[in-house]
Amino acid sequence: MMAWLLGTGIAAAGAEDSYATTKKLPPLHHVTGVVLPEEMKTPKRLPLREDRELRCPTCHGVEDIDRVPYRLIDRSLPDFLRGGPYDELDAFCYQCHEENRFKRPNVHIMLDKSGKLQEEHCTYCHEAVHRERDRPLRAPDYKLRLPPENLCYGCHLKTPHFNALEHQESKPDARMKLHMKDSKERYGIILPLSREGKVMCPTCHAPHQPGVIDALNPAAGRVDDADLETGVSYREHPWDAVVREDKKARLETLSEQSGRRFELGYRRIDKEVLLRLPAKNGELCLACHQFDE
Repeated sequence: MMAWLLGTGIAAAGAEDSYATTKKLPPLHHVTGVVLPEEMKTPKRLPLREDRELRCPTCHGVEDIDRVPYRLIDRSLPDFLRGGPYDELDAFCYQCHEENRFKRPNVHIMLDKSGKLQEEHCTYCHEAVHRERDRPLRAPDYKLRLPPENLCYGCHLKTPHFNALEHQESKPDARMKLHMKDSKERYGIILPLSREGKVMCPTCHAPHQPGVIDALNPAAGRVDDADLETGVSYREHPWDAVVREDKKARLETLSEQSGRRFELGYRRIDKEVLLRLPAKNGELCLACHQFDE
């Protein structure tokens, strides 16, 4: 993340020149030359000028960093960001900024602690709040702000998990559609497809927190394992040692080529959430796929 924010965008700031020369900062960079208010507390490791002005050396421990051409700045140095290195860039930012004020809300948590609907979370995706939640609606009645095949990408990556992209590009054939229809009747769920008849995120994922939609409504998900604040959790598995040994040589080569450390192990899903059917036992996969023995 840090490399993306402070590395790939330096061309726009003048890669061959320094900040002192161009007065241009990389994209998504914190502004400089601002005077912080007295009530804003900063750690001692982040020095301000006497007038509390924030400048390059406030965050960066590289000597004369404002005079070094951007392409020559070594962003892998531990003190590139003072007190680093940081696994997450946010950890550096929250030394001055209050995390709770900048944390993006989990809009899938639609019920408050008393079970009342938090309507402002509904309207992230819907133009209006639906009062009838005990029966399925026609697609036009959803009043979604974007087509359902694109809506999730406002917050989520297009490839958040293994095989995500492969599924999104697939269009079930007649045999699979017939099997999906049989699964709907067997499990009492819906497996919606995009307007082009392709698999999309909501085909497998039920975006509504359990309890928002009536349990007998086919639009409701059938998985209620995990707390939404915690999300998916995993447990250790003996296959982990086998997978690590199998990938060891290739990952070491990749690490040498990229200058970054990569690890890949194996764990089993323990608890899951926001799915139309359980995935950890293969039930969700079998709602669409048939495997010949």
